[in-house]
Amino acid sequence: MKHKSTGQAFAPAHISGIFIIDIKKDPALSGSMGCGICLEDGAVTKVSAAEETKVIINGAVADASTTLTAIKLLTSQPMLVETTLSVPVGAGFGASGAGALSAALGLNEVLSMNLTLKELANAAHVAEVKNRTGLGDVTGQTFGGIVIRKKAGAPFTVNIDKIPCGSTTISWVSFGEISTKSVLSDYMKKKSINKAGHLRLKELLKKPTLPEFFHQSCAFAKEIELMSPKVLDAIEAVEAAGGLASQAMLGNTVFAINDNGALSEFGEVHESRITNTGAHLQ
Repeated sequence: MKHKSTGQAFAPAHISGIFIIDIKKDPALSGSMGCGICLEDGAVTKVSAAEETKVIINGAVADASTTLTAIKLLTSQPMLVETTLSVPVGAGFGASGAGALSAALGLNEVLSMNLTLKELANAAHVAEVKNRTGLGDVTGQTFGGIVIRKKAGAPFTVNIDKIPCGSTTISWVSFGEISTKSVLSDYMKKKSINKAGHLRLKELLKKPTLPEFFHQSCAFAKEIELMSPKVLDAIEAVEAAGGLASQAMLGNTVFAINDNGALSEFGEVHESRITNTGAHLQ
């Protein structure tokens, strides 16, 4: 049987607003509960056979540990993985999850592996948890929209729900990175995150709407105290202009709806719409 020469897939960016850390021995059962939104921006990945496995992100060879782990879980064949990211890395957009998930889909296509989305998403999720680059992004990215994760674990094994939404425009400004790994391995930080996360998720489930997602996410971000003064200033400016904003988890990034130009005084504003479509072949 002739293999295809390349496989190309897309996975959306995912911004977590609220999360609760739940790490177990088995990475497939680990991850996070919480809620986040998927964007039309994200990762487009092309996979092809190669002499040695390497990952190229936006034209440069990258040490993309999560993508490399996902590929190794699925095949021992050397592959070239070329990812184009339309969101920054380390800024709270689930870039590593999007890269790994789109690579898994592309790999399945090029090698005619005949795996299901559940099997491919599981590899990307396990890779994320092992590398501590994210916990719940892959689940959100698999389904698209505003996904509520009521249980931690790999996609299709978790209890998920969605907040119905249209393709609302999200605007954002990023002030740089926060190391996901350092936060996830800080025990005291984990305690405060989980306490705030349980409370805010419970409140959101009483009124599952996009505005309420912003209200509860913002309260969560303030309670876990990872906000830089710049982030807080930008959120307050958006609220003063009649919009809603919060901090992207885990990143030094503010995302908003109806910011009415308020974000523009804080840096370069980017826009992307919410997508209700999860990861797919292109």
